[in-house]
Amino acid sequence: MGAKIYIPAMIKRMKLPDNRIAQHLLFWSAYFIFLFLISLMRSNEGRDVSFHLPFEFMQIAVMISVVYLNLNILIPRYFERRKFFLYGLLMITLVLVNGGIIVSFMRLFPEFSPPFILKDRPSYMFVIPMAFMQLSLVAVTSALHFMRVNQRLQQEALSVKDLESRQLKAELDSLKAQVNPHFLFNSLNNIYSHSLLESPQTPELILKLSGLLNYIIYECQDEQVPLEKEMEFLTNYIALEKVRIDESVQVDLRMEISDTTMMIAPLLFVPLIENAFKYGVNISSDKPSIDVEFKQEFSELRFKCTNLRDNFEDEAKSVGSVGGIGLENVRKRLDLIYPGKHSFEIMDDGHQFSVEMVIKLENETL
Repeated sequence: MGAKIYIPAMIKRMKLPDNRIAQHLLFWSAYFIFLFLISLMRSNEGRDVSFHLPFEFMQIAVMISVVYLNLNILIPRYFERRKFFLYGLLMITLVLVNGGIIVSFMRLFPEFSPPFILKDRPSYMFVIPMAFMQLSLVAVTSALHFMRVNQRLQQEALSVKDLESRQLKAELDSLKAQVNPHFLFNSLNNIYSHSLLESPQTPELILKLSGLLNYIIYECQDEQVPLEKEMEFLTNYIALEKVRIDESVQVDLRMEISDTTMMIAPLLFVPLIENAFKYGVNISSDKPSIDVEFKQEFSELRFKCTNLRDNFEDEAKSVGSVGGIGLENVRKRLDLIYPGKHSFEIMDDGHQFSVEMVIKLENETL
């Protein structure tokens, strides 16, 4: 009963998969038992073969020397450096020399020889089967070695990939987090201005803001959201922005979305549209305008946002970072989330400022 309790605990403490010494001891113990069983089966068949301890210990000692010379010297210095011919030549020489040593030892000390060899002094032809036995064990241990190396490399690759994934997620979360407070600050300013004027639209604005915050706080925690949700958010956001600007500003929003179930990274377009409202409203033009267009063609989503501007200096500020965010934020997120699957272009003809973006969407649903 006590053995059932303590033996598993002892095995667990040994941590066999991580303890190389325990693994090697276990392997050679298993090999010794294998030799014993082979001798036992031959004896049962009536053959004059028995398990002769001195001979088997000598054979195992030679096997150990061959295996560890191969693992620690021949493989690292020759095989892994692709010197295959030299590796093979040295290996064959090693097993033949070791076989010769065993035969010579048995010829000099017959008491170490097993009973089936005592009829005559062993011939040096006995070197050949001894060499094959050594090569067989070398092949097995080399295969186990390369399996272990491959497993370690895979684990290291997974660790590196996991670390890179964590770093990428942390950077994306940081960039996305910059959008939320800035958007909230502007929206609250709008509502505060309307409340001071006792505008009847204030309750409606608060309700719209509540819906937008619900999307940002809860649904945007995922790396990807359905295109339908993102378009609904942007429609409500633009509606909220239109309330605070003069009616003379023409705001056009066009959406041609064929598959709303496709996935997209959230909050990519808000900084671009926000900059358009910030820099395209209070200008000297008689007819300020903001034009936002989404067009989906299969898995490709095209976005264009255009606004009139007054001068390059003001617009240049929007290209940098307004309140810690801006077009640079969007550019970084695109590079991280859609590497090689997007285009991002800024155009300025001296009269209007526009941003065009093309994204290859993920073809999957929730």
